[in-house]
Amino acid sequence: MNKFLSLVLLIIFGFSLNANATPTIDLNSLIEKEEKLLAVDDAFVPTLEVLDDQVIVKFEIAPNYYMYKMRLGLKSNDVTFGDLIIPEGYEKDDPYFGLTEVYYKFMEFSAPIIEANSKSIMVSLDFQGCAEDRLCYPPTSREFELTISDKIANTLPKKPVANTTTTTQDPTNFKPVDNSEAKSGFQSETNVLVDKIKANSLLSNLFLFIGLGFLMAFTACVYPMIPIISSIIVGQGEKLSSRKSFLLSLSYTQAVAITYAIMGIVVALIGKNFTAELQSPGFVLAAAIVFVLLSLSMFGLYEIKLPSALQEKLTNTSNKQASGSYIGAGIMGAISALIVSPCVTAPLIAAFIVISATGDAVLGAITLYGLGFGIGIPLLVIGASGGKLLPKAGPWMTKIRTFFGLVMLGLALYIIKHLIPHWTYMGGLSILALVAAYVLGAFDSAQTKGAKVVKVFGLLVAIYSVLLAVGTYTGKGRIGNPLNGVLVQTQHLEFKKIKSLADLNREIELAKSQNKTIMLDFFAEWCAACYEFEDQVFTDKNVQQELSNSILLQADVTANDAQDVELMMAYDILGLPTIMFFDVNGKELTSYRTTGFENAEQFLKRINAALK
Repeated sequence: MNKFLSLVLLIIFGFSLNANATPTIDLNSLIEKEEKLLAVDDAFVPTLEVLDDQVIVKFEIAPNYYMYKMRLGLKSNDVTFGDLIIPEGYEKDDPYFGLTEVYYKFMEFSAPIIEANSKSIMVSLDFQGCAEDRLCYPPTSREFELTISDKIANTLPKKPVANTTTTTQDPTNFKPVDNSEAKSGFQSETNVLVDKIKANSLLSNLFLFIGLGFLMAFTACVYPMIPIISSIIVGQGEKLSSRKSFLLSLSYTQAVAITYAIMGIVVALIGKNFTAELQSPGFVLAAAIVFVLLSLSMFGLYEIKLPSALQEKLTNTSNKQASGSYIGAGIMGAISALIVSPCVTAPLIAAFIVISATGDAVLGAITLYGLGFGIGIPLLVIGASGGKLLPKAGPWMTKIRTFFGLVMLGLALYIIKHLIPHWTYMGGLSILALVAAYVLGAFDSAQTKGAKVVKVFGLLVAIYSVLLAVGTYTGKGRIGNPLNGVLVQTQHLEFKKIKSLADLNREIELAKSQNKTIMLDFFAEWCAACYEFEDQVFTDKNVQQELSNSILLQADVTANDAQDVELMMAYDILGLPTIMFFDVNGKELTSYRTTGFENAEQFLKRINAALK
C-alpha cells in the first residue's frame, strides 16, 4: 500500500514539472529504494557571501547525492556578473547527460561583480542535482539578499536598471570532456569505482575496500606475501601455539593495512606516484637486504647481531611479553606492502584518483586501510591454521625452515630484478629452486608417508628449477611461465619505444598526419602485471587484429629517471600498468584508459569501444 501511494504521488509530482525540464525521476529505481529521500534543500545546502567584489557560493552536498556543473548559475537585476569561476568537477557517466562533470560532498565557486546598482542586492542561484542511482531533482532556484561593502560599492560602475544579467553554464553549449564511453556503452571498472567512492560515505567506502582487498588477495600481486607470513610462523619453532600464530599474522596484516593507510594520507597531501618511487635503487636494495637477513635467521645463522646489551634487553622483554616477534612481523608487513606487491589494480588506482583530486586525507586513510585489511584476510587464515598444518617433528621443521630461508632469498632476487640482468635473476631463482628441492629430500629415499609427500613436493620444485634454467637460456622466461616462447612460438605486438614527452608529442603529430589512432603502454620491468599483459593479452590474435591500424607505442619507465617522471606527470600516471588510447586528432580518450591487468576479452571490449 505504501509503495502504491508513493507511486501515485510521484506521478502527480512528475506531471507538475516544467515541460522543458530535464528528465528528473526514475520511478522504478526510487520505489525499489527504502531509504528516505532528502528534500532538495537538505540534499544541497548553499551559502552565499560577498567577499570584496565577488560573490562566493558554497554547497554542502549530502552523501550519495551529486550536483551538475552545467546547471550552476547566478542572476540578478541589481548587479552585472562576470564569468563564473568554477573548479573542475568529476567526470560521471550520467544517465541523462552522458559523460558530464558533477560534484560530490562539497563545491565552491565565485562570480565577480562588474557593475552594481546598490549595496543591497538580490541574487537568484540556479542549480540541479541528483540522488545517486535514484532520481534527479528538477532545476531549482533560490533567492538570496546580500550586501556589498561601502568601499567596494563606491568603486563599482553603476549597472543600467533595464539590463538584467544572468551568468550560468548554458547546457545547450555544454560539451562533455569525453562522452565516447557513454556512447559506446563501455564503462571501465576503474570509472565505476571512482563514481562509487565519490558517492559513498566513509563507512561504506571502508567496507567496499575491505571486500575489494579480499578479492585482490587472490591475485598474483599478493602471492609473494604468503611465503613471507609462512616463514615468520615457521621461524618460531616447534611449539608455536595457534593463538600466537594468529597474533603473528595479525601483526603482519595490520602493518600491511596501516602502511596502505599512510600511503593514502600522503597521496592526499602531495599526490605523488609511490609505485614508481618505491622502486628506486636505494629503497629496493635496502628491502632486499632485510629479506636476506631474514633468510639467515631461517638458516639459524646470525652473523649480524645487535649489541649484546640491547639484545639482552630485547630478549628479556620478549620473554615477558612475547611481543618481540610481533614487532618483527609488523616490520615485514610494512615492507611487504611497499615492496613485494607494487601492483596497480582498478581499486587502488580508483582510490588514488579520488584521493589525489580531493586532497581528502581521511578518505585516503580509510579506503586504503580497508584495502590492506582485505588483502590480509586470507593471510590471517593461513596464520591461524599455521600451527596445525605445519609438521611438528624436529627434522621436518628444520627442512621447512631451511626451505623458507631459500624462499626469502628468492624474494630478495624478485624485488631487485629490474636492477640486474634478466639471466642473473632467472638463473639465481633456478639455482635456489634446485637447492630447495635437495633440502626437501627430492633425491633421497623416503620411508614414511610424510616423507614421501615432502619428497614429491621436492621433485616438483626440482622440475620447476629445470624449467627456470630453460627460461634463463632462452632469455624469455618468466617465473610464472618459464617456457615462454619455447613450446609455442607466439607472436607479440610490436611496439615502437619512446622515452620522453617530446618523443610522445612527435609520435602524436605523426599519427595525426596519417589519420591513425594510438595505443600507448606504460611498462616497467618491476611491474608484474605488465608482463601479464605482454604474455596473455598482447599475444591474443583478436587483440592484434583490432590494433592493426593503430600506432603502438611503449614507454619503458623502469629507470624512473627525470624523463620518465616528466612523461608520467604530464598524463597523471598514478601507477603501472597503464594503457592509454588517442584518437585521430591526437586527443587522449581518457574514459578508456586502463590501469591494472585485465584479460584479453575485457581488453578487446575496451579497444572496440575506444577506437571504433
